[in-house]
Amino acid sequence: MTGKVQPSVREAQRGEAITFVVPGDLHLTDAGQENYRVAQWAMGEINGLIRPDFVVFIGDNTQDAAPAQFALFNALRARLTVPHDVLVGDHDVHDDPQATGFRHHIGETYGARKFLGARFLRLNTQQARPLGMSADQVAWLGDQVDAARAAGEQVVVFQHNYPFQIWEDFDGPGMDEWRGIVQTRRIAALVCGHTHYFQEANDGRNVAVAVRSIGDPEGGQPGYLVGYLHGDDLAFAYRTVEDDGPFILVMHPRDALLATGPRHVICGEDQVRVWTRTTSSIASARWRVDAGDWHLLERAGDDQWAGRLSVAGRFKGKHDLEVEVRDAGGRTGRRQQEFMVDVTGRYNPVPAVRPVVTQTQFC
Repeated sequence: MTGKVQPSVREAQRGEAITFVVPGDLHLTDAGQENYRVAQWAMGEINGLIRPDFVVFIGDNTQDAAPAQFALFNALRARLTVPHDVLVGDHDVHDDPQATGFRHHIGETYGARKFLGARFLRLNTQQARPLGMSADQVAWLGDQVDAARAAGEQVVVFQHNYPFQIWEDFDGPGMDEWRGIVQTRRIAALVCGHTHYFQEANDGRNVAVAVRSIGDPEGGQPGYLVGYLHGDDLAFAYRTVEDDGPFILVMHPRDALLATGPRHVICGEDQVRVWTRTTSSIASARWRVDAGDWHLLERAGDDQWAGRLSVAGRFKGKHDLEVEVRDAGGRTGRRQQEFMVDVTGRYNPVPAVRPVVTQTQFC
């Protein structure tokens, strides 16, 4: 049934950290293409390295919505050892506006997953071409968000179309109503595909991320996005097919671009918290701020590390954080991001995107 709410994929206490992976748009045609090889690599890393709570395929899973392409996609996703959901992209309804093929080969076109005190909503933004949602789906979205707020759940929305894509109007049926929901409720994140390039955006109220495509990628190498949600901590890290060292995600402090209010800035004594994954073991982990002295991270649980972060002597504003992890095999992983400091606890976000993209071959 469309709009079905799925139960949690594992039992745990409310407020436990949640991790998910979003591979880029696959655009599958046949098994002899490079994008299929990269997709196989991603499935292997998801199973063997990241081991997330669940996976979301963000749409454009096929190139032309041909039965053989759906069969190739189904064989690929069957390799996953964790639960997963599938979104509809414009290529998945090629010459099929009712998504008949998608429904036959995949299943429902939108729905929700309730999990560990959060609600993950997946939308079908292809109910009108080139973009749109039916009145029924928009009403369902509003009901889901309101129900989540009443239950004290955070909301993450997955949709194929990215609201900040260049050279494309985000202005189809139902989009004004969509804006009325996401701009008047707190949405933890909007996770999207479609653009072929990777970008993170903050409109001053909500954050959004577009995952770079695996098929026909722009602006860098193809790969997958890892998302992390735990209370007020929200983090993303992108891993490409060229990355072979330890995976690093900074759980805290929150990336400055993702900060949407005072609760996301450092205003007192705090911690740096890091999550790692490796096929070996971690030999060392360290961090520093503003290219200063390095400090060792101490183990704080399975695949987690922590260090004391002091605001003493730090100016109000944006600071640079660098984390370096080395595994037993000598491979090194690095992660850099900015975070905000204000000892008064005040913060008003300025809309921004990263990286700035001014042209694209796809829209």
